[in-house]
Amino acid sequence: MYHTGSFIKGQSLIYNLDPRIKLAATICLSVFILWVKPLTAFVIGIALFCAALANGIHLRTIGQALKPLLFFIVLIFLAHALFNEGEALVRIPRLGLSLSYTGLQQGFFVVWRFLCLIVAAILLTLTTTPSQMIAAIKHFLRPLKILHVPVDDIAVMIMLALRLMPILFTEKERIETAQKARGYNLRQSGFIMRIKAFLSLVMIVLSGVFRRADELALAMEGRNYRRQERTSLVELRLTSPDYFALTFLGIFSVIFIALNYYFS
Repeated sequence: MYHTGSFIKGQSLIYNLDPRIKLAATICLSVFILWVKPLTAFVIGIALFCAALANGIHLRTIGQALKPLLFFIVLIFLAHALFNEGEALVRIPRLGLSLSYTGLQQGFFVVWRFLCLIVAAILLTLTTTPSQMIAAIKHFLRPLKILHVPVDDIAVMIMLALRLMPILFTEKERIETAQKARGYNLRQSGFIMRIKAFLSLVMIVLSGVFRRADELALAMEGRNYRRQERTSLVELRLTSPDYFALTFLGIFSVIFIALNYYFS
């Protein structure tokens, strides 16, 4: 089962690209998605989903990555659908709320942008190993060394955060499986019991995270880890597919900018 932040080994064009290209493209694409008009963002989203499917990333994998964020996605949609001004389609007098066509449209496009950002992040983390990610981050943060910023430490912290995310979800699933094996059924409990169970689950997961962090710190200390500039086995070198990808992204950026101004 796929967990957010996990790397899955595979072979495709995106897998073989330089990590610097993938990281820069993801950041630029994220800014682009938030900046362009809704119709242009819709076209970009379709292109992203097609790129994911073309590189062996199934819709089930995307769904598994979206599952932990489903509550926030629904909350974002309802916030725009119920609190946006416009001609009301459905009214809720007791709550003083109304559901408008403008609100539904706005909520759909906001959620669509959010989904596009998630798919872009999935494409990056799923096709890039942690060591490649560290090398790419260190490359872009290198100018900050002039200001004596600990670039290597920042890159290591980002890598550890990415690696701990799948562990969090695995720990959560292990605890839930253990509870079900003991006959615990949360759906038959009341609202107060569900809140208590959720808080208990959070505390157990956090205690497990702190335990793993302490073990990791001891392991790094045992391997004589020091805060200094470090070498890497990853060699950052642009190849023909990288130049092809840069040309491809440049052409499509021009096309999307033209579409954005056309729809405006």
